[in-house]
Amino acid sequence: MRTGLTYKIIQIDELFENKMCISSLDNGVEMIVYFSDANYQSLFDINTKTNILSFNFSNEYLNSFGEYEHFNLPADNNMAVCCTTQQILHEILNCKLSGLLKCMFFESKAIELLLCFMKCHSVILNSCESCKFLNNPYEKEKIIQAKDILLSDIQKPPTIPELAKLVSINQCYLKKGFKDIFNNTIFGYIQEQRIIKAKLLLTTTPISIAEIAEQVGFSNSSNFTNAFKNFTGILPSDMRAT
Repeated sequence: MRTGLTYKIIQIDELFENKMCISSLDNGVEMIVYFSDANYQSLFDINTKTNILSFNFSNEYLNSFGEYEHFNLPADNNMAVCCTTQQILHEILNCKLSGLLKCMFFESKAIELLLCFMKCHSVILNSCESCKFLNNPYEKEKIIQAKDILLSDIQKPPTIPELAKLVSINQCYLKKGFKDIFNNTIFGYIQEQRIIKAKLLLTTTPISIAEIAEQVGFSNSSNFTNAFKNFTGILPSDMRAT
């Protein structure tokens, strides 16, 4: 691993909420992720644990990719761990490589995690042209909160009316604001996260495709198979065969 990037992984016998946060340091950036595989560990009666992954990127390391500017972070910069991030974390925690290959692999995954955070962070900071009400930080925070609520239960997420009540915003603003910030409809975002989570379950567990379909919120295997094929271009069984 190149100079300027260090990492540490510890595991504790306590279940924490999945989240990631980042802090600006005088000499770089520290990213910490709390992650538990409890969603599918419990299927095999494995004791749930929380993995705490810490990554430190020096300013010199970040500048090697181009001109780097320090993060202008809000006081509370905790973010929910989306299904894409879960996939990256699972790959890190289950890496079987060693030596140089392991160093190269971990470095690439650390950069992926930082990229995920930066993309989400830029969403929060950027101004919104089509929904002017989102230029009010308080209103934008409601949309971010709505996204986190959806991520907390992609199997049975709240309906749009229920979600609007939970974040205290009217349905029209919720739908328009969500599309403006995340470049996706609420339904489209849920479907995307479901398929990403399904890919993780297909590649890391032996449970049946029908059970996976149910776990990620599809009413039947046929609907799941069609949605998976539309999103990935392959059938769920093809992914498991690889």
